[in-house]
Amino acid sequence: MPVAVLCRDFGVWLDSERKLEVASQFDTAARAYEASATVIPIREYIEAPSIRALCGDVHGKLALDLGCGTGLYTRRLAQWGAKQVIGADIAEGMLTQARVIEAADPLGITYLNRDLTEPCRCDAEYAHLSGQIDLVLAVYVLCYATTVENLEAMCRSAKQDLKPGGVFLAPTLNSGYADESEHPGYYADYYAAYGFGMSAVTPPAQEGATVTLSMWFPDGSGVDPVALDAVWWSQDTYERALRTAGFTSITWHRMEVSPEGVQAFPAPYWDRYLARPHALVVEAR
Repeated sequence: MPVAVLCRDFGVWLDSERKLEVASQFDTAARAYEASATVIPIREYIEAPSIRALCGDVHGKLALDLGCGTGLYTRRLAQWGAKQVIGADIAEGMLTQARVIEAADPLGITYLNRDLTEPCRCDAEYAHLSGQIDLVLAVYVLCYATTVENLEAMCRSAKQDLKPGGVFLAPTLNSGYADESEHPGYYADYYAAYGFGMSAVTPPAQEGATVTLSMWFPDGSGVDPVALDAVWWSQDTYERALRTAGFTSITWHRMEVSPEGVQAFPAPYWDRYLARPHALVVEAR
C-alpha cells in the first residue's frame, strides 16, 4: 500500500473550482464551530455522548480524525485513551486553532494539512501507520462531497487508512431532516429551539443539492452567527459509495439524548428534534 494513503483527508472531494471556497468557509467558521460544542445543546447532549458510545473502548488504539477542524473530536479521542491520534484537514484556519489548543494543553496529537489533489508530503514518521488505523472518525465530512465520485474517494481513503477489522464512523446529514421550506419563518423553523436551521438552497433537497446549515448563538456569547453549505445525499448513495470503497458491513445509528441532556432540558424539549434529527451516524467495516 502506498505511503500516501495516510495523508488522504477530506480534501480529496474538493474540485479545483470549489477547493478554496469550501476551505475558506471553514476557516471563517473555526471559532463558531468550537463554541457550538457547548452552546448548541444538540452538540453537547446528543452528538458528543452518542459518538463517544459508538467509538467504544479506544484505549491503546490508533485513531485518525478526518476533517478534524479545530480538533474537537481529535482531542476527545486522545482524552478517551487512544494511543495515538492524528487529525487531518484542508482548512488551515481550523488547523491553526487546533494547533494553538494543542500547544496550550498537549495531548500528543499530530495535525496534518493534506489535499489529495496534490502530491502527498506525508512525514515519514507517520507514513508507516498507513493501513494500521483502528478507528477513522469523520464528523460531518461525507456531507461535503460535491459529486458521487468524490464521495466514493472519501470512503475509499478511509477504507485504505484502516487496518483489517478497523471501524469507520461518520456522522453525516440525515436525508430525512426537516427543511425550513416545510416550516417557513424564523420562529416557526423546525430546529430554532436548538439554535440552528437547515434549508435546501433550491428546495426540495435531492441528490447533490446544496443545503445551508445556519447556527446562531445566545446574546452575550460573543460568537457571530455562521452558515455552512453542505450537500444532500440519500442513504442509498452513501451506502453505494461505502461498498464501492470496499466496506462490506454498513449500519446506521440514530443519536440519543444523554441523561444529562434529559435533566438539563426535560421533556418535551427533545421530542421535535428526535422525530426528524438533522444527522445520523453511519458505521462501516
